[in-house]
Amino acid sequence: MIALRDGVKTLAAGTVARAVPQCRFDRCLFVLAHMRCGSTALSNILCSRPDISGYGEAHIRYGAPNALGGLVVNQARRGGWSPRADYLFDKVLHSRHDSAAPPEFFRSRAIFVLRAPEPTIVSIHRLYQKLGRDEYGTHQLAAEYYISRVTALSQLWDRFAPDHRFGVTHETLITEPDATLAGLSTWLDLSPPLLNQYQSKAASRRGGAGDPLQSGAFSRIERGAISDLSGVTLEIDDAQRAAALAAYEMFRDKLNTAAHPVTRADTSTPPE
Repeated sequence: MIALRDGVKTLAAGTVARAVPQCRFDRCLFVLAHMRCGSTALSNILCSRPDISGYGEAHIRYGAPNALGGLVVNQARRGGWSPRADYLFDKVLHSRHDSAAPPEFFRSRAIFVLRAPEPTIVSIHRLYQKLGRDEYGTHQLAAEYYISRVTALSQLWDRFAPDHRFGVTHETLITEPDATLAGLSTWLDLSPPLLNQYQSKAASRRGGAGDPLQSGAFSRIERGAISDLSGVTLEIDDAQRAAALAAYEMFRDKLNTAAHPVTRADTSTPPE
């Protein structure tokens, strides 16, 4: 039954990829990020607009044939497809989805989001504990993901033309949302500009396409959405801590020297 369902989806993706004019990478907008960095909040803002078609994280592998047809199929199944939208949207948080991306992928526009390692690692571990899942059951496993993903994001950044990439840190997104959204609006030439509010079209607010615990609790980017991580001991060794910080600082430095940066060092209170 699963194989039959997957076969139907593959056939549908191929048909859609050939028939729908949106299925071109130069009409795509991606948030390329890592878990627990504010990407769901940003996705909810973007996907509230009629000119951006999407709902959040679609779990598409962009090295697969007809990937954009599959993206449209997933959006349609979730009620997030806008056939007249200027942009097809997806959020990518795992390298298995973009590590084999074809050259055409880099004709899209990409928003990169980065958060400092210590609060991110603790937040990933805490989320999966609350979900009763063991993929990131220790701080060490969460740190391995963070180091690998941030390193991959830094490499992806280098492959986009300067005018096709936009960098923002979690700290700036949460504390200065209006400035961040104004910068994105100018970069994307959006009229009217982005507003700090979620609309009903942002399907990730209903869970399953973003933060499953908090995505439905807010209607805009709020400072109060940050979990209190103070008093938590980060249980990783010195080598992992150094590797995570090095990956973060290397990528943050790239964002800070970019043509379209909206970045500030993340000053979230780190675990002691």
